[in-house]
Amino acid sequence: MSNNDNSRNYSSNTNDCQDASTNYTLYILKRIMVERGSAVYLSGLREKYFGEIFLNASSSFEDLLSAEKPNCLLETSQFVFENTFSNKFRLKSAVYEEGLDHIARYVESFESQSNEIWLVFSFEGVSLSKLLYTVEDAYDTAEKEKTEQVKHVQILHPSKWWHWLKTTEEGQEEMRNLIWQLLMALKSCHDRNITHRDIKPENMVICFEDQETGRCLKDIPTTVNSFSTKMRVIDFGSGIDEFTLKHLYGSTGPSSLCFFRAEQTYEYTPPEALLNATWYQGPTSSTLKYDMWSVGVVMLELVLGTPNVFQIDALTQTLLDQHLDGWNEGVKELAYKLRSFMELCILIPEMSRSSSKKYRTANQAGVSPASWKCSEEFFSHQIKSRDPLKIGFSNIWALRLVRHLLQWDPEDRISVDEALQHPYFQPPPRG
Repeated sequence: MSNNDNSRNYSSNTNDCQDASTNYTLYILKRIMVERGSAVYLSGLREKYFGEIFLNASSSFEDLLSAEKPNCLLETSQFVFENTFSNKFRLKSAVYEEGLDHIARYVESFESQSNEIWLVFSFEGVSLSKLLYTVEDAYDTAEKEKTEQVKHVQILHPSKWWHWLKTTEEGQEEMRNLIWQLLMALKSCHDRNITHRDIKPENMVICFEDQETGRCLKDIPTTVNSFSTKMRVIDFGSGIDEFTLKHLYGSTGPSSLCFFRAEQTYEYTPPEALLNATWYQGPTSSTLKYDMWSVGVVMLELVLGTPNVFQIDALTQTLLDQHLDGWNEGVKELAYKLRSFMELCILIPEMSRSSSKKYRTANQAGVSPASWKCSEEFFSHQIKSRDPLKIGFSNIWALRLVRHLLQWDPEDRISVDEALQHPYFQPPPRG
C-alpha cells in the first residue's frame, strides 16, 4: 500500500490536545480487501482485534502522563478513553512498558457504505526492507517463450545504508539497537500470549526521529548524533492467541495449505510450521517460539544483505533434483529449504533434552545427517562466504544469539526474555 495514496493529514480536535512540537498528525488508512474472500476478511478482523489490545494497553500509561493536562477525549467505534479522577489512583500503579513503543499505533476502524473495512494507524516511517535494498527493474524473457508475456521482476541489491550498517561501528550499534527494539516489541506480545507470526523487515517500520522536532526525517540522516532510530512492528493480520484461534480463523486453522502463504511469509517460517499443519496446537510456550525463529532469520538478513538467506547453490539443487524427479514444486521447494537448513547447521536434534522421544523415530541412529562437523567455526565460515562483503558476523555474540534462535526444535530456542538477557545486548542499546 502506497503511503502517498493512503495517508492523509488530520488536525487535532483542540489546541489543548496538540503536541507542542507539531500541529498535525499523520495517519495511514489501510483498506481490507474483503472482496478477495473470507481469509482476507478474517485477517483484517485479527489486525483490528490485536490493534485494540495494544491501544488499550498504551492508553493506560498515556492517561497517567496526561493527568495534569486538559482532558483529551479519543473516540473510536469500539472505545472511549477519558482521564478521570476515578481511575487516576489505579493508573499511578501502571508500569511503563517499553515494548508498546515498538508496536504500530492503531487508532480506530470503520466501515464504508459499501461494506469496506478500513483500519486507521499512526504513520510510523518506512519499512526496514526499503532501507536495506535498492530495487532494479528487470524482465524475464524466458517467461515470454512459455506464456507470450514478458514477466516483470525486481532485483534487490544491498543499499548504501546496509553497507554503513556492516562496515562502521555506528552501523553495528544501530543493528544491535534494531534487534533490541524488535525483541522489546515481541516481549509485549509474548507477555500477552500473542504470536505475531509474520516478523520480517517489511513489517518493521523505521522512523529516524529528529531530536529537535520529534518528527520522522524524510531522508536517511547523515549526521549520527542528530536523530534517534525508532522501530515499530506492524501488520498483526497473521497473529494468533487463544481468542483468534477459536473465533478469527477458519475451520482448518491458521496453517491450512490453501492459505499458508497468504497468512505468513515462507522465508521466515520455522521448521515446525513447515512440516506440521497443527503446530499451533502445542503449548503456548512453544507457539511463541515461532517469532524467535523469525528474529534469527532477520538477523541473518541484516548480516547477509539479502532476503534469501536460505539458498542452495545450483550444483546442489541439480543433485537434489535427480532424487526429486516426479515430485511437485512444493515438495521440491521444501527439500531445498531443508537442505539449506542443514548447510547452516540447523539440524533435527539427535537426543536433545526436550525432543529425544519426539525425534527418535526420525533419527534412530543418533547421528547427524550432515557430513560435516557443525561447529561454531563452520557456521561462521558459511555466513562469511555468503556475505557479499566477506565480513560475516563482526560480533561473536551476535553469531551465538542467531544460533540460539535458529534451533530446529522450538523448545530448544531461547525465549524473548532470554534473548534480551543475552550477552549481545550487554550493555543494553541506548535506543
